[in-house]
Amino acid sequence: MKTRICLVALGMLATSAVWSASSINYDGTNLELNNDFTRTECGTQQKSVMKEISGMACSRVTPGYIWEHGDENLDSDRRILAIKPDGTQQMEVNVNTSSTRDDWEDICTGIYGGKNYIFIGAIGDNDLKYKDKYYIYYFEEPAITSGSTTITTSEIVFGYPDNKAYNTETLMYDNVEQMFYVVTKVEGGVCSLYSLPFKTNYSGVQKLTKVCDLGNGSTFNFCTGGDITPDGNWMAIKNKQYILLWERQGSESLSETAKRRPVQIAAYQEEAQGEALAWDDYTTFYTTSDQKKNVPIYKYARAVDHSKAEVTAITINGEPLAGFAKDKLTYDVVLPYGTTEVPVVLAAASSDGTIVVTNPASLPGTVTVTCTSKDGKNSITYTINFTVSATPSSDATLKSLSVNGSLIEGFAADKEKYEIFIAYTAELPVVTAQANDMTAKVQINNVSEVTKAGNDATVVVTAQDETQKTYTITFHRADAEKKINEIILSNNYSAYINDGETIIRGWYLAGESAPSVKSYKVSEGASLTQEDSAVTLTGADGESTTYTLDIQAVNPVAFSALEIVFDGSDDEAEWVKSAYGWDSSKKWKFSKTDTDYSREIAGKTHVELFLPACDTVVLTSMNTERDVRIYINGKQFGDKVKLVKTGLALAVEQSTAFMLSVVSAQSSGDGGIAAVRMARKAAQGIGEIESEKENAKVLYNGQLFILRGEKIYDMQGKRIQ
Repeated sequence: MKTRICLVALGMLATSAVWSASSINYDGTNLELNNDFTRTECGTQQKSVMKEISGMACSRVTPGYIWEHGDENLDSDRRILAIKPDGTQQMEVNVNTSSTRDDWEDICTGIYGGKNYIFIGAIGDNDLKYKDKYYIYYFEEPAITSGSTTITTSEIVFGYPDNKAYNTETLMYDNVEQMFYVVTKVEGGVCSLYSLPFKTNYSGVQKLTKVCDLGNGSTFNFCTGGDITPDGNWMAIKNKQYILLWERQGSESLSETAKRRPVQIAAYQEEAQGEALAWDDYTTFYTTSDQKKNVPIYKYARAVDHSKAEVTAITINGEPLAGFAKDKLTYDVVLPYGTTEVPVVLAAASSDGTIVVTNPASLPGTVTVTCTSKDGKNSITYTINFTVSATPSSDATLKSLSVNGSLIEGFAADKEKYEIFIAYTAELPVVTAQANDMTAKVQINNVSEVTKAGNDATVVVTAQDETQKTYTITFHRADAEKKINEIILSNNYSAYINDGETIIRGWYLAGESAPSVKSYKVSEGASLTQEDSAVTLTGADGESTTYTLDIQAVNPVAFSALEIVFDGSDDEAEWVKSAYGWDSSKKWKFSKTDTDYSREIAGKTHVELFLPACDTVVLTSMNTERDVRIYINGKQFGDKVKLVKTGLALAVEQSTAFMLSVVSAQSSGDGGIAAVRMARKAAQGIGEIESEKENAKVLYNGQLFILRGEKIYDMQGKRIQ
């Protein structure tokens, strides 16, 4: 919650503002507020330069500049810009990619193999339709000069471990682990953090690894941006209302960091459509908004204690020092047999202090790591005593065993055999592995084919003393999936298949020609053919299943100006068609939409009413409002509308009988139709509106009237005719 207090002096135009932030409930307990940052408006993002900024990342090659991209990424808009923090454009980079996937949502920078990279995340999915087609485009970061240039990218294609589609706006890169972190964007639900190691030799679709959920989703959801500091010590993730901050402790992985409770940055003020966040260094980050107008660029700066001497991480030959803790000053490390060179020891400080590493001339020996505060008043020294093992290592176990970049489920160092099934259409799997002991040699023999019977990939680990261990992964190719996801008939009716049946059911208006299959969606590699009433589904393996078309004619209900309140009777079921059926609470039901088509092919997402010629139709919901789309004879009628208990009036203007479809436009919750009312315009005045009994309520031109015999009154009792 935010409170803004303005003090205005009488007769003066100037105002001063005081900002107050309240901590949010993250996981059942309110977060601690971090008051270290101050917020200033440092520049303006000009819409004429680039509008709807979706991502920002600070340059590592040319410090002092920010890379940014917009939300529209088609054709000439496939570009990124280098700007100064005041918003001034400095350089344009046109981006060539092998895929034309749009919806770029974030950008970050990072180091890999001693090179600086830019990463662009084509990870948005508002309609939840892409599944395994999310992209990270990457290329070496150019020096920022002026003018424009064109760069061709490499790419990583990824999906989520549950094979579902997610809308995402946050892509981050950790220099310490050389790891991507992705945060899903969920409105009114829990956002989750996923990881993927960065490699330049990926092929096929990589699967992310889920790290954890972020909070309980009650207040911190709809995540729109984030970034990790270059030193890896701080991770910030934002939504429109809040920025949360995680601090890495010692040599822990960022996955471990994310599972601890963050703190909340008190200085952040809500930005409409605030989507971009970029760390400059561990003290400073920038934010801005995704809007089609000029918007401010904000700088958040953290005050640094110049008297602080604190080491946050120590690495040995690039690996974290085992058991490192800030208050543990002495370590004993045994190096592998035969080691002669002194290891490379590096350290990072959490403040602007300086690090000095002193190495011994030879081994065994002692390395000291001293951190001195910037003001020179304080220091801390860590001692690492190196000895060399007197015997060769016999450790031939693996530290990790992965397929297509994802750790094998159930992996254990002492488990040597695994069995994995891959999809019929999947590319050949790629096995990677890492030994527990750095001196061990790893030989990977990937499969050249995968059959149903199974093919073995092996990983042979040879220890320093020649001890060997062989890990075997048996890959089986699953049968080709043969599944119908959607069938659209030529009258635009969405046909359905009952679970366990091979009958395709549908309806059409009596008097018209029986429809055939117009279009369909089936599983990857499958195809569909029709011959008369037989529909054959053939999988990628050539095996087939035949379905029978059962398409029945429906006579429309007789016209009545009276409201028809549904009761689920057999007579009613003659002209109201719903595969989902009837119940007393929702009446004629329809289900939420479903991205995997299971409800669609079951016919649950829609209800059809076969109606006579009429000019106006009023549909009534039973209890709960539901977003729906209306179709007349298969053609969408207007935009998405809300079905409500008080009635949804539709000026259909149909001169002949027609099929009216009510289709769910919600991703959660069921709905239902409780009643329908029809009306026709009178040829010679309102008196010709039909009625079946006296004192009937009649809808005419969107208004209700009361018909008593041959007399007509408005709802206030005034006689009209």
